Amino acid sequence: MKTKIQSSDCWKVVYVAPRSEKKVGNTLTLRGIENFVPIKREKRKWSDRWKWVEMPLISGYVFVKPDAQQRDRVLQVKSVLNYVRYNQADARVQDAEIKALKSIQEKGYYVEIASENLKSGDRARIAYGPFKGLTGNVIKQHSETMITLIMDCIDIALRIKVPAEVLIKEKPQ
Repeated sequence: MKTKIQSSDCWKVVYVAPRSEKKVGNTLTLRGIENFVPIKREKRKWSDRWKWVEMPLISGYVFVKPDAQQRDRVLQVKSVLNYVRYNQADARVQDAEIKALKSIQEKGYYVEIASENLKSGDRARIAYGPFKGLTGNVIKQHSETMITLIMDCIDIALRIKVPAEVLIKEKPQ
């Protein structure tokens, strides 16, 4: 669920009550506040059948992009608990991280492939594709290469399977 409404230049994150992410997103949209609730589809077993359901990719959080006048209006939405804070200010999320979440939701970009030029623990940057420019730590599990993208502001780590060819090893700082 996403909207394209005028807003500020940075994304922020709000805590929401359990299982209210989609409702909060809909309410924010109705109030003219740009927001994003990453959704994943899961197959769930009911008593008599299997059913596809949409669930939040990251439970308990909604990404918002309010302008200065809308910041406090976000907190007035039922089920919004508070802004996520990081270093004594509202946590800010880069557009590249939001684009990555949107790509995960829209494309399901998961590929299994092996590569010997990167080792577990290496820091790497994605050179091309839907996640271009994102950096993270390389994790190898059996024959698959994954990169862990860490969103420090909300203490979330996402593991994404990507082709090893799109990764460029970064030099240690």
